Amino acid sequence: MTTDFKTQSLRDLGERRILRELIVPRFPAVKDHIIDIGDDCAVIPTLPPGHAFVITTDPCPVPVVCLIETPDFYHYGWMTVLINLSDLAAMGASPLALLVSTVMPEDMTVAEYSRFLDGLSDASHKWSCPVVGGNIKDGSSFTATGTALGSVKTEYLMRRVGSSPSDRVCIIGEMGFFWAAVLNRVVGNVQLQPSDQEVIDRTLYQPVPRIKEGITLAASQVVTACMDSSDGVSGCLYELAQVNQVDIEVEAESLNPDPLVSQIAEAAQVDSRKLMLSWGDWELVCTVPPDCLDRVRSMMKSFGTTCTDIGEVRPGTGKVWLTQKGQKGLLTNLASERFSGTSFFTHGLDSYLNFLRNEPLATGFS
Repeated sequence: MTTDFKTQSLRDLGERRILRELIVPRFPAVKDHIIDIGDDCAVIPTLPPGHAFVITTDPCPVPVVCLIETPDFYHYGWMTVLINLSDLAAMGASPLALLVSTVMPEDMTVAEYSRFLDGLSDASHKWSCPVVGGNIKDGSSFTATGTALGSVKTEYLMRRVGSSPSDRVCIIGEMGFFWAAVLNRVVGNVQLQPSDQEVIDRTLYQPVPRIKEGITLAASQVVTACMDSSDGVSGCLYELAQVNQVDIEVEAESLNPDPLVSQIAEAAQVDSRKLMLSWGDWELVCTVPPDCLDRVRSMMKSFGTTCTDIGEVRPGTGKVWLTQKGQKGLLTNLASERFSGTSFFTHGLDSYLNFLRNEPLATGFS
């Protein structure tokens, strides 16, 4: 390739060369009878009997790391895969393929777009989800939207509906590390050991979807309801409570932050439990019958993944409570909810950080 990445823009290449020189080399032909890049459509073979296609689509927002550090388009590529595969994980589906549509300004440098493709390629290979097609288009600003396809045995499919009173509520994955990492960058007054710095850096640079955990949970058929925490753990709790017409009681004593999370939260003067219930850590939130809890813990332990039992499903009408010392109050919904005052996408990082700092964890204790 003769392109000078440092000086040339996408306008200098044009659509055909972008496709031929930048995209195709990173995403070679796929096996398993998939027809991929090069035709008008990708073609996925028929699934075996008893399996269902699972399909999701999500745009990639500006990665938070690009707001607090020098922007690197690699993170857009990684996140475009992550966001979509996390949805597949919540349904218990195995990834099959990913379609990606990007809009790029014509003065975007080849180097910047190559970084996006590198992140996209690394993540798609890591989780065995080949990029099989999509679209490129010029426009006023950069955007990336992914559409992921997966498959799951119909009888294994996990959904949001199915929780029953007495079910336990479990969080699959580490809690609170993402916002600890963000706060440590923003506040910057905690000196960490190199090993601790590496742990929180990983949550910013290369977060992971809980694909293998979701597939295993689905196959176990012990999960009554499941969703991914892309908009926040507390948001998941409210969604599960409302769609199942139950209440969820979160037990305050179960929210024990990792010492690293606690250290950074204390320095930033933020309740560490808010970090645990917010978004960014890419967990699965699921409900399971109490007699299956040990089995779920054992399955997750085999992956080295944390399983935190945070509370119980109760009869109710869609509320989420925090119980503490014999009292309970309504848990604050810390979700980045679209089309609301808490939406990170509309109101930005500073607004959400202020919300995280100033809103009480729960209200109306009695």
